[in-house]
Formats: sequence, C-alpha cells, structure tokens
Amino acid sequence: MSLRDLTSPETLIIRGELTEPPTWFPSYRELTMKLKGTVVAVILIESDRNLRDLYWKWTGRNGGRDYVTDLIFSDEYEPGIKLDARQDRLHPTITAERIVPENLALLTERVSRLAGVGP
Repeated sequence: MSLRDLTSPETLIIRGELTEPPTWFPSYRELTMKLKGTVVAVILIESDRNLRDLYWKWTGRNGGRDYVTDLIFSDEYEPGIKLDARQDRLHPTITAERIVPENLALLTERVSRLAGVGP
C-alpha cells in the first residue's frame, strides 16, 4: 500500500476534539471556510461512535457544519488528509493541539501543501 492509496487530497478529515475548546470555534469555522472548495472538496469531522451526537449538535449549533460534508466514525476508513492532535498511521496528518488565530495561516498552508495546491 502506498501513500497515494491512503491520501485523497480532495478530502480533509478533522478530528472532532479539534472543534472543542481550547480551539477557538471561529478559527475552526474560518479554516473550514477557507479550505472548502478552494483546497479540498470534502471536509469530514471524525468522532468515536459514542460522541457523534455530541459533535453533531455542537458543530451545528455554532455554524461549524456550514462547510462540513459529513461526520464519520473513527473506526471507519476514509482516505484523506487528517487534522488531528496526534499522528495517524493511516493518513498524512497535520498535528495541532488547537485551532486558534495564531496558527490558522500555518494550518491552511500545510493542508494546501499536502493537497497539492500550495507552494
């Protein structure tokens, strides 16, 4: 299996925990807005099965699903670029402890580069 098999540059998978504090929710929303349609075609939020409803309500109530295609479970495999707090062995992963104004440009640049859109 090659890296190409594990990557779908048109899909970004954001681990659900990165929508919660200490992430600044407007920064998370801005990141998805900047990336959707220009860098990636699909944005997914990944969560454990027992937390799906929590993330669905949390992100929906706060406008956080405006640019998100769907929620997926962490035990399902979907090829794509991953944004997570820790490395994922099955995906090219950009790690961040939170999404805040201070790292928004860097995260946007790193996703763009992995998707083959950036410099």
